[in-house]
Amino acid sequence: MQTPRPTGTPSPVKFGRLVIGLLLLLAGVAVAQDDWAAVEAAAQAEGKLTVYTVTSRTVTAGERFQELTGIQVDVVRLGEQEMIERSYQESRAGVNNVDVIVLEDWPAAKELLSNTGYFVNYVPPTAQAKFAERHQNPLVLGYINRVFGYNTEVYDEDPFRSVWDLTRPEFRGKVMIRDVAITGEHQNALTEFIRRADELAAEYEALYGEPLEMTEENAGLEWIKRFLQNDPIIMTSDTRIAEAVGTRGQDDPPFGMFYVYSKHRDIPNLDLALADSRSITPSLGYYYPIVVQLSSTAQNVNAAKMFIEYLTTIEGFEPWADSPGVYTPNPDQIPFEGDMPWTWWEERLWGYDIDFALMNRGQVLDTWQRYVQR
Repeated sequence: MQTPRPTGTPSPVKFGRLVIGLLLLLAGVAVAQDDWAAVEAAAQAEGKLTVYTVTSRTVTAGERFQELTGIQVDVVRLGEQEMIERSYQESRAGVNNVDVIVLEDWPAAKELLSNTGYFVNYVPPTAQAKFAERHQNPLVLGYINRVFGYNTEVYDEDPFRSVWDLTRPEFRGKVMIRDVAITGEHQNALTEFIRRADELAAEYEALYGEPLEMTEENAGLEWIKRFLQNDPIIMTSDTRIAEAVGTRGQDDPPFGMFYVYSKHRDIPNLDLALADSRSITPSLGYYYPIVVQLSSTAQNVNAAKMFIEYLTTIEGFEPWADSPGVYTPNPDQIPFEGDMPWTWWEERLWGYDIDFALMNRGQVLDTWQRYVQR
């Protein structure tokens, strides 16, 4: 009969995971501890790594890295929630299939993958040298921006003034937005409407000359309610939103809200009459990070470190830089033709507070589901 462990004592497997996770976390904080020549030699000996990702651009980056180094990169592309859940369940079960993850919904991943110690933050040499500290924990591969758009064939001037416009009668039934219920990034972004509720309330009063009357707890939730009561068009695709807004020959085209700005790369090829708002207040849209994390039990830890290092270089980021709307924290990036640099966008877009988003995205989703017209 085995002697039971005292309550709260970790199993040997869990204890080993915690030790490894701590060591890797320390490596991410103090990159100088890595002998990079030794890392590269060990990576060559490992010869491979596995990456879970939400974007096909990681596939391209993996192929180029493999050509450059000879190290095989197996990339598994998954949906955001599927990837987080799979990574979590495999880690819980001690199944060490993945070395690196590339994801976008960091608040959800932080709770299940980072706070549990299953994945850790690793800052490679280029990021340590080039990235501002605020982009290092979590390690940000890049930022994506989402904007408000309109049809330039119908509107000679930017039709937007404020996000409160989208609750006005003239916008009724004309605003396209990807369904918040299936878009974690939108849920995170709308928590910023709650966090900055006082700003939204002040803007309303400045626009209309009277205080905002609310039936919800704050101005952020009140905005969600009024927006949904104005009958927006709920979509499942950013591509369809951009094309629907920008198609020529329309008498009464829709408007786009929170679609990815990278869709503007299609304007020349599809001959779209599409522009993003540069006047809407209090924000031109929002941005969110693409985050890279290292498995605390990576089987190919050195190859994984090399790949993460590669992604933070200008060369490694090229698959993401082939359109507007995606920006590396590496200041050496040259903006896509016609786009503004990241520093310009960062001043004009809202990000979101990760911990606040984690605590309040459920409130956003509950309010959305309460008022959405399906």
